[in-house]
Amino acid sequence: MNTARAGGQPPFRSLRPDLLLGLAGALALWLGFPNDFLSLPPLVLLWPVALALLGLRAPGRMAALRRGWLVSLAGGTAALYWLALPVHNVGGLPWPLAVPCALFIAACLASAGGLFSLAAQILRARPPMLLALALALLWYLLEAVYALALGFPWLPLAGALAVWPVLVQAADVVGAYGLGGLWLLAALLCLLSLPLIPQAAAPRAFCPRRPATSLATGLALAVLLLAYGAWRLDAHPFRAEPSGPESMAVLFVEGNVDQNRKWLPAFQRQTVDLYLALTRAGLAARPAADRDAKPLIIWPETALPFFFETKPALAALVRDMALEARGPLLFGAPGVERRPGRAEPAIFNRAFLLGPDGATIGHYDKEHLVPFGEYLPSWLNWGFLEALLQGVGVYETGTAVAPLRYENLALGMLICYEGIFPWLAQARVADGANILVDISNDGWFEDTPASRQHLYLTVLRALEQNRWILRGTNTGISVVVDPRGRLTARGGQFRAESLWARAGLSTAPSLYHRLAPWLLPVAALLCLVLLVLGPRGARTSD
Repeated sequence: MNTARAGGQPPFRSLRPDLLLGLAGALALWLGFPNDFLSLPPLVLLWPVALALLGLRAPGRMAALRRGWLVSLAGGTAALYWLALPVHNVGGLPWPLAVPCALFIAACLASAGGLFSLAAQILRARPPMLLALALALLWYLLEAVYALALGFPWLPLAGALAVWPVLVQAADVVGAYGLGGLWLLAALLCLLSLPLIPQAAAPRAFCPRRPATSLATGLALAVLLLAYGAWRLDAHPFRAEPSGPESMAVLFVEGNVDQNRKWLPAFQRQTVDLYLALTRAGLAARPAADRDAKPLIIWPETALPFFFETKPALAALVRDMALEARGPLLFGAPGVERRPGRAEPAIFNRAFLLGPDGATIGHYDKEHLVPFGEYLPSWLNWGFLEALLQGVGVYETGTAVAPLRYENLALGMLICYEGIFPWLAQARVADGANILVDISNDGWFEDTPASRQHLYLTVLRALEQNRWILRGTNTGISVVVDPRGRLTARGGQFRAESLWARAGLSTAPSLYHRLAPWLLPVAALLCLVLLVLGPRGARTSD
């Protein structure tokens, strides 16, 4: 017996376009971000486009929410599969427990996709221009609010687009999340110029009015974003080695130390010797142009796997290195402080800056800690997860966050994934940083796309703040990023090496730096106005 819907259409035929849309959206998310096979950044825009179409075609609100969530979950899991590796390889959990940990994080992030599809379903009766603008604003708000609420903003649209600098130049005006909203607006305006087939279960499905106007507006916005990108890049010629008083030499040192043994006490002296040898080798290969310069030497996050203040013999070797190099030395190590009234000392993920005389100039304590890697949330303080802390103990949130200063340098410090949070870089520049420095350790994730994804998420901070970025890592990728988001120097991966580079200093704020406090509330207000304007869509149920 051939069962059909009221409209005479077999169920599998009506579901087939939605299945194809879902598959296209999931693939677009995976292929848009750096992955193990082929990355095509502009494809990432098809992800929210597919979510919008699924919402417009959904027979009801719960169906729209479910479809958007499932599509984002599938694509997000493919893009973030590497989250299971540290839980298994470092934390020691078996795969049947490690994999659900990664799925849980992907599921949380995917809920934003479900809400976006739900919004498209609710707003489908709006005029096309109004609908596209409301959805683009909502996407911007979802990215920003999820970054604030979940603390893991790993899949913003701009993070994929940053691989092609011409696509992301407008981030210096509206920021990374605003840029994603603008590109999505262009894509939606083009999408909504096409007729959508109404379904029997959704009789009031959207039918576009004035499609030519919507298409022309979408194409014009895309051309404008590309033209602005080309203009900004042309106005700031690529300089791999900036010179003059507002520039600096830097020596990156990558130890490529195995994450599973670096915290063993027996390897502490060996680790110090490794970094000393690599630094001396790098100094011996100093470029002729920098013979008389005082280079900033950068060792990565937790390069020294011990409490620097309480190991005087090992600390002396490091201080002698700064004296030998005749330049400042920046490195990561756990910091410890004893406080009155507390039996246990406070422990921090700390960046130390030593002067050319070997004395400590200052330190920065990591402000935004990584759940499970640096602390255990109180609601998940389970003993079997403690192995992820690598025997260091639970870090505390840092309060020493001012720029580290030496002569004309004001280093705005970011440690590891702090580089993916726009408001942290904003605060560093507001405090006077003339260059941003991100020391990191991506060794947790082995040879996966995680390090490349992390890199390009951090690149966006250069555009937003009009600052060069120095990014020094343990296993790669160490880079110098110019204020237009271009990589002017790049190291390798998974080999112990040193890398010479140059960077510039800047004190001029970007337009985004001035506008940032207002963008989110203005967008929220405008989105609210658009939500109450126009006809309401019909309420349907599954």
